[in-house]
Amino acid sequence: MRDPFQVVLVACSIESSPMAYPLGALCILTALRSDPRTAHRVTSSLDHFLADTDDPEDAAAQVASRGASLVGLSLYLYNRAWFDRFISALGRIAPDVTLFAGGPEAGAKGIELLGMGVHFIVLGEGEESVVGAVARLADGLSADGPGILSPTNMAALPCYPQDLSLLASPLLAGTADPTRYPGVLWEMTRGCPYHCAFCFESRGSRLVRQYPDERIERELELLINAEVPHVFVLDPTFNMDRKRTVRMLTLLARRAPATMHFTFEVRAELLEEETARLFGQVHCSLQIGLQSSSPQVLRAIGRRFDPKVFAEKIALLNSHGVVFGLDLIIGLPHDTLESFRESLDFAISCKPSNLDIFLLALLPGTQLAEDAGSLQLRHQTGSPYLLLESPTMNETDIARALRLKEACDLFYTTGQAVMWFQAACSGLSLRPVELLDSFAEYLQQFPEEEDEDVFSIQDRFIRALYQKHGREELLPALLGFMELHQGISHLQQTGESPVVYLSHDADQLALLDTMQLDEFVSTYPAAEEAQPYWIFMEDGVLFVEPMMG
Repeated sequence: MRDPFQVVLVACSIESSPMAYPLGALCILTALRSDPRTAHRVTSSLDHFLADTDDPEDAAAQVASRGASLVGLSLYLYNRAWFDRFISALGRIAPDVTLFAGGPEAGAKGIELLGMGVHFIVLGEGEESVVGAVARLADGLSADGPGILSPTNMAALPCYPQDLSLLASPLLAGTADPTRYPGVLWEMTRGCPYHCAFCFESRGSRLVRQYPDERIERELELLINAEVPHVFVLDPTFNMDRKRTVRMLTLLARRAPATMHFTFEVRAELLEEETARLFGQVHCSLQIGLQSSSPQVLRAIGRRFDPKVFAEKIALLNSHGVVFGLDLIIGLPHDTLESFRESLDFAISCKPSNLDIFLLALLPGTQLAEDAGSLQLRHQTGSPYLLLESPTMNETDIARALRLKEACDLFYTTGQAVMWFQAACSGLSLRPVELLDSFAEYLQQFPEEEDEDVFSIQDRFIRALYQKHGREELLPALLGFMELHQGISHLQQTGESPVVYLSHDADQLALLDTMQLDEFVSTYPAAEEAQPYWIFMEDGVLFVEPMMG
């Protein structure tokens, strides 16, 4: 027999990772357990699955066995296919269960999901809407209410809690045990004032709402006590409010241990000296949405861009040693293969530690998805809704751009090439995209070998490239510069102190940060035999010391 007042929430992450933290479902669970309308009348729980290891039909059978009559699904772009199978299986196993769904994918595809057997859809940020709907069901009424799309209320509008201080904290309420997860998603604000046409946030609440400082301080203390290693701050633009940014970074710099790493999403144009300095005092990395370096492309999606200003702001991060990555999107309106290549060149010139490159997804509910027909953007009709062709990028252009993306992913980002990539280009007077083109072609002829690490692949490619161009005399310096930084990367990744072999003194090689490779080689001759150097950390300071014979 089913308990009419039991709710099981279901979340599904792609895989086990520091990002596999079901924050949305945890917020709903906390609201159900803390709101007086449901706290003592409804029992609620959360089942969290992984798409790469948990079969959705088995998951449906597990959820059905719990005996709940209300099951809520947390739907996103990345788990839609998994939940489609889950919904179908649960409908067969437990046809009397009332299904509801929330999340960006549910809000965008609500009518479609109602047709699949979901009974109602939660639109917007669901804490207040779900509590209201479940309370009505507990009273024997229909689930209709603010923010609830249902067959009897097809004109429902999204709801967004205006006063975040009224929402209970999953962390402080004990609903979310951070020790169970390798990373935590952490909100300091909600809402985004920008109008980027490709993004879900642009169709949500434009009002930026802040959690109280006192709540954030208490949550931080809990995260510190739980020894959480990775914290992903979900604010769409963390540095939008300068005073608050300074206040939060000062708090983190003062309280957070060096073992806790933070990731922030920031707007480059809003960076300034003080905030860059404070970011440099926190163990963190920043992710910045460049998307394209073409002003025409960016205007078409509601963004302004001045390459000079952007580069100047990014230089602040580099001057304070702040780790950051840049995002690029292939195939935005007016984007061409060449404009994407120029964007990639520009992005690499900013010296990001990583580049995240995505093919445009026409996400349901976004402005671009609504305008896809008039813009002649042909795309997949189902998740993940990827672009297939545009008036300015045909299928061949997209395939070439994706080949560049794959080359960049391996050679630049996975290979952590940021510190020596410009030197590798300068020796042959190549654009970054030209070097990456050559790497992609090289891998077609000489694929990765079994168990070969990325540093070995980089080394053999650079040797082959410089030999092909007849510039072997530059290799001792360049390969030494590469090995020096590869060794540093190995130390940072593993904590193990490597030995590297260099044909130049390590201090001399450091000059390649600013000196052209040709000039360096003519100024500093290579030793006849490479010498061993030991790379190690002592009291937080990096040392590269020659090993004594």
